[in-house]
Amino acid sequence: MVFIGLITDSKSESNIEKLLSYNKFLVENKVIFIKEKNIDNIKNVHFDTVIINKKFEKIDELNKILQNAKNVIINMDIDAKYEELNITNSNLITYGFNSKSSITISSVTDDDVLICVQRNIYNNYGEIELQEIKLEYNENYSIYDLIIVLVLFLIYVPDYDKININGIK
Repeated sequence: MVFIGLITDSKSESNIEKLLSYNKFLVENKVIFIKEKNIDNIKNVHFDTVIINKKFEKIDELNKILQNAKNVIINMDIDAKYEELNITNSNLITYGFNSKSSITISSVTDDDVLICVQRNIYNNYGEIELQEIKLEYNENYSIYDLIIVLVLFLIYVPDYDKININGIK
């Protein structure tokens, strides 16, 4: 079992829990939602992956968690002080509408969201190459929620061609 730390808002937390519950592949991993008020209680947890989907004020505490994380995944569309983060020993994956992100949101229509993996991503099973992934647009979930779950699948599921995130085609 690996521990995945996720910094996000409460609505996204609820949506991600739902999306993860639909997929048996990620049930083995433990997602812990990190909040400003609970970070002191989990500072000794060794997270395999930390996802930052929300601005976080306690940078020093966050850096203690990041220093041991194998993967750090950051939403580049949020207003955060990325230059203050200590991610030198981690595999950095960025996502968002920003064209320089590792994973970008290429287009959004009423029916579909096109996600583009722009840089190779390394996981325990090898290398995930450049590709486009089409997701059904679901107004119940934010695009960022879908990307977070998608990235978790890409990292932790060896045969991600068979993954069924609520909406992957």
